Amino acid sequence: MPAARVGAGPQTAGLVRQLRNLTPTWRITRREARWIAERQAQLLLTEAGITEPPVPDSITAKLDGVSIYLLEQMPVKGLLGVSRPNSYGGDILIDSNLPSPELRVTLMHELKHIIDGGHTTKARHTGNHTSREALCTEFALAVLIPARWLRTDWQAGRRDVRELAERYEVPAEDMAHRLHTLGLSPHPPPRSGRRAHCHWQPHLKHTKERRTTP
Repeated sequence: MPAARVGAGPQTAGLVRQLRNLTPTWRITRREARWIAERQAQLLLTEAGITEPPVPDSITAKLDGVSIYLLEQMPVKGLLGVSRPNSYGGDILIDSNLPSPELRVTLMHELKHIIDGGHTTKARHTGNHTSREALCTEFALAVLIPARWLRTDWQAGRRDVRELAERYEVPAEDMAHRLHTLGLSPHPPPRSGRRAHCHWQPHLKHTKERRTTP
């Protein structure tokens, strides 16, 4: 199974640790977890110096300790992406056949699992597996569709969902979800049949076998 490694940042950034430190060690509510996810997204964008859409894929370049592998075939059929956190970062596997907008959301979704799954700091918010997955997607959209940017576009008259999705390089259904979450659209997006994230955690030996030299 061929793999391509991307996005391994310099060893001096320490940004993953900063992102993890935004999460308290005590149990938090679902609302607090969403607020923290927004703060984490803002920090990631600020450190990368990104101020307008679309957020470039190179945003992962400052994440030391995070290795991203684009696979032509995922270990379990039907998965978009999976992750394995560790104390300093982690590994992310992504289906390289995904359309670019969906791949971008999947990568940021898995990054949230890396942030919350570290040995030193974990998101101890209330909720089941489904709510944790939803939180990871909310973080992904907070990174790729920052609230301040989207509100500015909305106030400037940019209100077509598909045009906004193209501007931010995300799937239209995710743009519709973000508009609803921010209160800009009163209509919730329809449920989709999107494939699952994160139902398989790669074993360490499996990940090592597929590492390549950058």
